[in-house]
Amino acid sequence: MRTLTRRRALGLVGAAGAAGLLPGAAAMAAAPPPPASGPSPSPSPASSLLPRGTQPFHIYMVLGRGEGENEAGFKDYLHRRGIPTRYTIRNPQGDLRQMADIRTDIHQQRPDLIYTYGTPQTLGIAGPYDAPASDGYITDIPVVFTFVASPVDARIVRALDHPGRNVTGTIHIAPMTVQFNTLLAYRKISKLGVLYNPAEHNSVLVVEELRREAPQHGVILLEAPVPLGTNGQPTAAVIPDLIHSLAKQGAEMLYIGPDTFVAGINRDVVAATALADRLPTFSVTETIVRKNGALFGLTSSASAIGRFTALKAAKILVDGKKPEDIPAETLQRFSILINMPTARALEFYPPMGLLNLAEVIHD
Repeated sequence: MRTLTRRRALGLVGAAGAAGLLPGAAAMAAAPPPPASGPSPSPSPASSLLPRGTQPFHIYMVLGRGEGENEAGFKDYLHRRGIPTRYTIRNPQGDLRQMADIRTDIHQQRPDLIYTYGTPQTLGIAGPYDAPASDGYITDIPVVFTFVASPVDARIVRALDHPGRNVTGTIHIAPMTVQFNTLLAYRKISKLGVLYNPAEHNSVLVVEELRREAPQHGVILLEAPVPLGTNGQPTAAVIPDLIHSLAKQGAEMLYIGPDTFVAGINRDVVAATALADRLPTFSVTETIVRKNGALFGLTSSASAIGRFTALKAAKILVDGKKPEDIPAETLQRFSILINMPTARALEFYPPMGLLNLAEVIHD
């Protein structure tokens, strides 16, 4: 897979600098690189560091959309390092009403570490950093989050370099300016549609960033929040109508953010409806591009994110570091993915400069 790093971004001066990728590209190199694909490096297996007969570390996983490549990468990293683990898996499928019961279970089981996927699940378990103690959030067990886009804005951590509480983790999306530069390098547009779940705090924060960034690029943002039912949950049945509406309003591209409901649980209907409406799609998560036919995206490998998250977990479990002292970081490397069958179906082909930097999906 080709990845966009600082060195590769500088190479865009000749290949695609005129398309506007370069101004934001340096922001991609703000954090140290995560473990690469393949065997994970370790100076010595953790099993040799632990007393003989030590019980496996108990990791409690609170998922957002079921086990996927992110969780596989997380488990694989710990396995390759020889760190003994056992897992309790809870998958609320975005139903935040289950969080109180899950917190009660965690208090009773007392795991060594909690893994949370996504902003809603992380807030549901650890709460915001300024929540009253009486709210029952987990504040005395290490929490490592993954697939959280804006942990400071979401008040999960006070600062990225020093979280200051029992929580740290990994950020999986590129800075918004870099996203826009990549999007506009594919094709200049004047109207961008966004479909999102207003009950998902992470998604609301991303839309707020879109509102700030779009005018700087001469782009009008068309918003389509998914209406909530009487139970406070988004209504999946209206997704096709919302996408139809965005297309009729003149959206030239559909932005698919790190939204568990839109890009995860309902990614098949989102991608299929957009394709039927001949509406190109840009995603910041890879699965909907690889498996569901979204047109293209600027993404990080889910398995690499999982391994990077596991690296932080290992620092806590094996090295004895406190999560409040472990920076919450983004990956340094991002990949441009282009789904060529979708590009052909839409007759919406990428420019050669971008194509030279991308991983092209052919089937």
